[in-house]
Parts: sequence; structure tokens; C-alpha cells
Amino acid sequence: MDGRHSDILVVGGGPAGLHAAFYAGWRGLQVQVLEARPVLGGQLQALYPDKVVYDIPGLPAVVASEVVSNLVAQLSGLPVSVQVNATARHLSAHNGGWRIATDDATFTARAVILAPGLGALTARAARVAGAEVHPGVRTEVPEAAALSGKHVLVVGGVPQAVQSALELVDAGAHVTLTHRRAGFRGHPAQLARLDQLRMEGRLEIIAPALMDRLTSEDAVLLEHGTERRVQADTVLLLNGYLPDLSPVQTWPLNWNGDYVPDGTGGQTVLPGVFVAGDAAYSGGSFKLISVGLAQAAIAANHAVHHVNPELKVRPGHSSEKWLAPRPRGPGEDGV
Repeated sequence: MDGRHSDILVVGGGPAGLHAAFYAGWRGLQVQVLEARPVLGGQLQALYPDKVVYDIPGLPAVVASEVVSNLVAQLSGLPVSVQVNATARHLSAHNGGWRIATDDATFTARAVILAPGLGALTARAARVAGAEVHPGVRTEVPEAAALSGKHVLVVGGVPQAVQSALELVDAGAHVTLTHRRAGFRGHPAQLARLDQLRMEGRLEIIAPALMDRLTSEDAVLLEHGTERRVQADTVLLLNGYLPDLSPVQTWPLNWNGDYVPDGTGGQTVLPGVFVAGDAAYSGGSFKLISVGLAQAAIAANHAVHHVNPELKVRPGHSSEKWLAPRPRGPGEDGV
């Protein structure tokens, strides 16, 4: 594919990457975000979207998936583009800036902000007897609409399993949800709807049950020690994710284990390449969202200055630079 150019390339669509993209876009630069997974949010969205987090500035308690939604919403109206299913792999110099190659595209920019978190989150392998003979085994959730009218077996107790089951029912699929335990994880509203659909007969839940094996046509579960066959055109094995930094650890950044040494503003040993979040050595073992957000803001503004020296590193106060009609204060409503 033809390369795509921007002022700043952000590698990683987790909290740090999204916040870095906001700051660079807010200051008027063209930003491209590369995210390895099909959706944004990093660990918040992939590992614990249903859990409440408490260290987001100004939000005493907020569900992780809502943090992601708000970070994405903050990009609205800014010159920020997002490419999902794009694992950054190869870094090379290009016309005074940098080129990053993914599996099927190349992207160029004047500066790069590396915010990979713990690494690209890859789905755990399907370790079920017969997985190689069933034609519809998946470990990542496809577009729900593509499975309309199909019999789908969703296996797992993680939030993604619950969310996928709900989306598939809404898309018109015949869904069976199973897990080795009786309980499922998810937002309370999702769990309530899950139970409602079960009572309405629109969703079958078989739990606790063990996945015994797959055949070319169906799945065999063990429910209380008794075999139970489930028709399944597609089997979604959702067992969580494993982080993988290897796609970017070939970059010549003097890696110290899983960390990139960084100086002022997140600057690495490569000019115009910055790091923020969990991979930044300066953060040490403080793998906290609040730390990552601060590093992202600093790295983004240094990257902005690197691309355009006329723009100062310090961005000024956001309250003095409105991107949309500002909220009216007392006495300003014209009444």
C-alpha cells in the first residue's frame, strides 16, 4: 500500500497513546494512531473494561471502558486519524523523519511517540481438542453482523465474552454462552441484560460447563459430567490476551528489558522518537494510568516542538484555547 504521512505517529491506542494524540492534535498537528487490536483502549478495554478505576484525575470512580470512551471522544474535531489492526513492526529513517511499517501498510511522520503499554495484546491461542478440525474457531471477535443467522458458541467468562454474546444476539445470531464457572464478568447493566435474554429464550447459557472437544460440526461440553452437544457454525474462544513487545523491541532504542531509556520530554536516543507510558524507563515500576497520562502530555508537547520549533513546548492553558463553543458561565446565557 502507499505510505500515509502525518506530523506525528503515535504507536499504541491505550490511555497514554490516546492522550498523546489529543495533545498533539489539539495543538494543530496531523496525528496518526496505530493500534494493534481491533479496538482502542489498550489494557483498559481488553483486560478489565468492567472494573472501576480510581486514579483518573478528577474522576473519583469510573468504569474502565468509560475512560476509554471519554479519551476517544476527546479526539473529536481534531486532526487525528486512527488505524486499528495495525501492529507497528519496522522503524526506519525517512526524509528527516521516520517510517513505520505494519503487516500491510507503511506510515511516515516527522516524529513518533511510542506508547505500547505492556505490548500488543494478542489473543490466547485456542487450546481445545479438535480446534484444528472445526472450520469456524476464532479467538478474536469478528463483526457481529457477519454472523447474523449463524449458530455461535461463545466460550469464556471475561467481559469480552459477555459483550460479544449481547452484540451477536442483537445482530440476529443464535448464541450459546458457556464458561467453566457459573458466573460471568461484565458491567452490571450487561449482566442484567444477559439474564433477561436468557429468560426470554433469545440466548442460551450453559454454565458451569467444561469445553471437552470440537468436531467439524459442533462442540461437546461436559455439564455436570454429562456430555452435551452444541450446534456451532462459529466458536469464539475468548480467554483473554497476552502482551507482546517483540514487534517494537527490534527498534534501536537501547532497550533495558521492557523499558526504553528516555530523557527530557520522553526523548529517546533517536531524534524525534519519544516514549510514554509503561514502556518509558523514567516511569520505573509506576505502571499507573495517571503517570502514563502525564508522560503522554509531556512527550506530545516535546514532539510538537520537534516537528514545528515555532510551537513552544509548553502548550498554555486549555481553558484559553477553545476547540468548540465554550460552556457559558453564569450570566452569559443571554437571559
